[in-house]
Amino acid sequence: MKKPLLIIAAMLLCINSLFAQQTAIEKSEEFDEPAYGWNKLLQMKNGNTMFFHGTRRNGVEVTVYDSKRKQIASKEMETKLCDLDNMKKAKIIGLYEIGGEGVIFLVQADDRVPTLYRIRVSATTGDIIKEDELGELPKTSVWQGYAMVFGGVDASDMIVEKDPNSDCYAAIIFNGFAHNRNERIKVMHFDGTHKIINTAYYASPGGTFKYLRFIGAAVDGNKRIFVTTYGHNGNTSDVAARVIVSKLTVGDSSFSHNLLNFSEDFDKTQSVMRYNASNNEIQLLTLSFVKSKHHIMSSKTQNEYLTLLSYIDPETLALLSVKPVVGAKIDAYGRKNIDKDYEYVGMPQQMIINKDNTTTILSEEMNEVTVYTNHSYHTYTYLGPVGVSELSDTGAEVHGYAISKKQKADGGFPHLYISQRSKGIFAVSRKSNTDAFLSYDYINAPSGSYIVFNDLPGNADKDETDDNVKTVKSVSATNTMCYKLNEPKLDKFFLFGEPDGKRSSTFCYIESSDYNKDMNTYATIIVERDGRSKAAKIAWIKFM
Repeated sequence: MKKPLLIIAAMLLCINSLFAQQTAIEKSEEFDEPAYGWNKLLQMKNGNTMFFHGTRRNGVEVTVYDSKRKQIASKEMETKLCDLDNMKKAKIIGLYEIGGEGVIFLVQADDRVPTLYRIRVSATTGDIIKEDELGELPKTSVWQGYAMVFGGVDASDMIVEKDPNSDCYAAIIFNGFAHNRNERIKVMHFDGTHKIINTAYYASPGGTFKYLRFIGAAVDGNKRIFVTTYGHNGNTSDVAARVIVSKLTVGDSSFSHNLLNFSEDFDKTQSVMRYNASNNEIQLLTLSFVKSKHHIMSSKTQNEYLTLLSYIDPETLALLSVKPVVGAKIDAYGRKNIDKDYEYVGMPQQMIINKDNTTTILSEEMNEVTVYTNHSYHTYTYLGPVGVSELSDTGAEVHGYAISKKQKADGGFPHLYISQRSKGIFAVSRKSNTDAFLSYDYINAPSGSYIVFNDLPGNADKDETDDNVKTVKSVSATNTMCYKLNEPKLDKFFLFGEPDGKRSSTFCYIESSDYNKDMNTYATIIVERDGRSKAAKIAWIKFM
């Protein structure tokens, strides 16, 4: 019996060695586990890493690590234009590296006047280099709430979209209550030195539509901006509502438009919009609410959405093709590897355009449950299986993966969450810090594609078909799992090593993470637990 046992042991050692070779991990010195708030990493081109930490009332602190993973600066950010000590009235709408600096885009309501600020931070000292006010919305009132509910007026908003291929970006101020309907959307185009290279108001095409609802935007360097809106007239007109794709070219003072002839209703639509410079096409992933079903017995609310992937010619703004995103290959993978009756019902969370012009769509199952306890209602969101669809350059689904996962979030969970997270979007109004450790992340490394999320160690031993997989309700006992997508299978391993018994665990702060593709480095905050003792560190992972 000894020889077979030795062979098995050798095989296990080979498997562990294989997984160990897939990653190279560096760690910072330990620090206290960050309190609830905005915790975000930004890896810079010079090799430094910036760690931003902000809470409700204690301001924002920035810590800088050099390329050798040593702390070289730590500063409390002291601003003159906005109040970082009052983050409960603020929302981070963007965090990017621009011109070698960390740049924060923040909206704060001072005396009910939402104002967009830009804060430039040194990537070596953590000092504020410059802060600017980019625009504001009118003072909010109770009447505006009634107008949105009963009058068909769309909610005001501020958006920043950066070009992933350059340092250029656009700031969009959407004022749904402007008296002049042609001044409701103001678009400002900036180059990589923060110089405004174009400004224009987005006018309703031919004055056809009384209301415009912002759907998405994309930036093509210092050349042009693309904007997609939904034009409608409420219920008072026979004019059909339309999706409008528009273009503002540098040197022009107004937008050019094209009204797309969709038969679907895009009334409640969110999107991920990308300009693909490689093949000169616009890709628009839209998520549109269709209807809602409430299950009395289970208290679950099942919302139905229509998801489309549209390809648009940036020169003529013509619709080249449109395809429903249904995840047929995810279903096929599930039926083959999980259950013969498997059916995936996840919602798209992100669209990634790869260097070879293929596209990856990331999805996640989300179910809201409302319970009545202690004379009040409370909502939870169950975050279920991961779905990954890999599409060809024409949008045809080539591969699909389904990965079992069960997590419970406190309160509602935002749609297109992974897309928002990649921009650094955050508001401290969320109820639970635990939610920042939930959902999952996707890393498209040169060696392959990986999915990481925090899971209970007991679940790692269970098959995908096991009904006894436990739901993650608290992250303290979880460990970070990693799945390598190897068609036609998955390689599964503990990202930070297998835990030593139930008293120890290592889990990561998913929301803090940042993947720098140029350096092939995934940075995240980890918490190492040994019994009741916890220590936080930054971990930098290279996928080999």
